[in-house]
Amino acid sequence: MRMLFATTALAAFSLAGAAQAEDADLALLKAQIQALQARIDVLERQAVVPTAPALVAAPAPASAAAPAAPPKPAAEPIRWENSPRFTDPSGATFKLRGRILLDAVDATAQRDGLPDYHARQFKARQLFLGVEGQNGRWGYRLEGGAVSGGAWGWDDAIIDYRLGKQTTLLVGNQKAASLEGLTSFKSITFMERGAYGDVIDAGYALSLEAVHVGTNWSLWGALQSDVINRTDAVGGYDPNQAVERMGATLRGTWSPQLSQDDRLHLGAWVRRRDRGGETGFTYSAAANTAFRPQASSGATLLSTGAVGDGDTTVALEAAWIHRALSLQGEAARIRVDRIGTDVSPTLGGPNFDIVTAYASASWFATGETRPYNPNGSFGRIRVAHPLDRGGFGALEFAARYDYADFSDMAANGVASLAAQTGLTTAGTYQAVTLGANWYPYAYVRLSGNLTRARIDNRPIAGVQLDADVTVAQARLQLEF
Repeated sequence: MRMLFATTALAAFSLAGAAQAEDADLALLKAQIQALQARIDVLERQAVVPTAPALVAAPAPASAAAPAAPPKPAAEPIRWENSPRFTDPSGATFKLRGRILLDAVDATAQRDGLPDYHARQFKARQLFLGVEGQNGRWGYRLEGGAVSGGAWGWDDAIIDYRLGKQTTLLVGNQKAASLEGLTSFKSITFMERGAYGDVIDAGYALSLEAVHVGTNWSLWGALQSDVINRTDAVGGYDPNQAVERMGATLRGTWSPQLSQDDRLHLGAWVRRRDRGGETGFTYSAAANTAFRPQASSGATLLSTGAVGDGDTTVALEAAWIHRALSLQGEAARIRVDRIGTDVSPTLGGPNFDIVTAYASASWFATGETRPYNPNGSFGRIRVAHPLDRGGFGALEFAARYDYADFSDMAANGVASLAAQTGLTTAGTYQAVTLGANWYPYAYVRLSGNLTRARIDNRPIAGVQLDADVTVAQARLQLEF
């Protein structure tokens, strides 16, 4: 920079001499050059003055160094989950949800002492619509619809509050027990939950529930009444006792990850119920269909009748997932406190026990694994190669054995045996179900089930209502 201005000044001086300028002018020019040079010196000194160095901390030892956490990605305003999930800048979410399940059922019941019965049904198993969302610590889920051609009713109707990352309080129509029962109906392996699900009756109930989920365990507790779809309670046997049923359930699970390819699930639950002023609890089962065509002629094949004044259920759960293979089973013992003969001479009698269980296996020929949820349930299948990506979809084969035993129920010695109608159908149930599922996409499923069931009832007053039941079913399911 100094050389540039010096050269410029020299050139100007030479030009002035060549033009034979006046001495006064030459003196003025020299003065200007000197002033310009002084200015250059000031600017150069300012440019080279060092600034104060920033304080730099000494590098931490390698053992103490911690990588900086990556910035949390912003929530997507609209995320597609087979229907849009909307998220506003505050993090609140809203999603429309629903499902359509269309069934075809063919059932044949060969019954001792009664004519054989054949039924064919084409119905909508479920037509459901609902919403879900989250706003801060508060969340909600509301879903209902028509089941098997019936009137509209609610399934999920829940408000939840998150006490922390692992603990949630929930109020509303919900479930609290059973591995198969808590797995969404959309994600169970077979088209129905089978006799075990019928007998334990661990479905939806209006409840106050707390759920804590640990690293590989969960704990559930619930205070329960009746299902939310019931009208006002009326006295079942006494019009002055319009008291709704009450119950309490406690469930615990443990699910260690045995290896990268293996997970074990172990669980147990206990429930106590009291009928209040309602009619007694009924224990019954059907051969793997909600339409129950084998009973449509008016003949019940396996049922105790409304005999339960209260009951205590103790149940065990187990499952093992190894890559594409999963094994699952549950067993329950129900201690039935029977209503008194003073309440109903035909239904009352001594207390008795019910035993019910199932064992099932499923295998994905296309290599998928059943997703396991930390709260002790199974989730929606993740299709590895869906049709829209050039794949075949997911193909699953499954088998299940069901068992239920009501035969401990005994006569009361008050009414005649012929009048105690529940005795003739309080026998044993055994069934085998074969199933196949094809998932072209994660939210679409085509299913087929074939069930062969045997019901052995006791001869009561010269009547024995044994039955062999065969049920073939197919379903098209879509959810969003």
